[in-house]
Amino acid sequence: MPDATARPLDDTSAGRVLDAQTSFGRARDDWRVFHGLLGQSTPMQALFRAVERLAPHARATLITGDTGAGKSSLAAVVHRLGPCRGGAQITLLGGDDGAEGDYLREAARGARVAVTCFVPELRDLAMDQQAALVRALITSADYPPGDGLHVIAGTSVEPGELIARNAVRADLVYRLGAVRFHVPSLHERRDDIAGLATTLLREACRRLRLVDKSWSSAALALLEDRRWPGNVRELRNVVLRAAALSDDTVIAVHTLREACGPDLERRGDGGAGGRGVDEGERLRVMAALAAAGGNKSAAAVKLGVSRRAFYRLLERLGA
Repeated sequence: MPDATARPLDDTSAGRVLDAQTSFGRARDDWRVFHGLLGQSTPMQALFRAVERLAPHARATLITGDTGAGKSSLAAVVHRLGPCRGGAQITLLGGDDGAEGDYLREAARGARVAVTCFVPELRDLAMDQQAALVRALITSADYPPGDGLHVIAGTSVEPGELIARNAVRADLVYRLGAVRFHVPSLHERRDDIAGLATTLLREACRRLRLVDKSWSSAALALLEDRRWPGNVRELRNVVLRAAALSDDTVIAVHTLREACGPDLERRGDGGAGGRGVDEGERLRVMAALAAAGGNKSAAAVKLGVSRRAFYRLLERLGA
């Protein structure tokens, strides 16, 4: 069997958000930081609780979520908490994986050595690799947790759709779905954007060896109001560019717009953001506020933004 060379599952290029100064040693009612993952929104808190309960017992785990949402980051946490955390780690990227394929063949023959196999994108695996995974999982199924093969697989496409396209074997999906986690997109966790942006800015300043910087209120409002199709990965890149572009310790909204580039989009105007506040936006906000009888929380819900983002929007509008 190949040498058990450990390979960390946490890939910093895949949207990983870690604060090296913080660990999950807090009270159980504070889930804002969970093994380096940040999230105070309801979907993220629910995810953290599910991972803590299920990961220690999981032999096969399927992680769904949009591209850039942080599936690789969550996979690292699942492995860290899982029954195979002391074993070797391999990554299957598709194509000819050489030594990684040897691990699967040994597992299929009944090897009990602890191995975690990480599959970043399930649809990238060739059919023969999928078959090898199924055989290895079948062989390891009756072993105690911590022995044999453990698999953590990610997919940015719904598993049912992959099966319908014949891109992934149905039996593999069903075996991996024994434990399933969904990583919310930034659209689903908008309450986390300000905290993520602040943490990522601190990391960016350390990486670039700059003095610590912060966001202006208008810049934070734009971050919370912007479309993020690339999710945390895209946010990380924008924050890094903004930190490098700013000559001041407080990053202004015009610097953030420059960092976002020409594709700057805001949720409410279909891509017209970056030109400043126009009268149409003002009327839309005022109409929502009037329809809610002056209740700002209800108006924020109507507009699909967090209450904090709505207050910043009002401040930017001068309303």
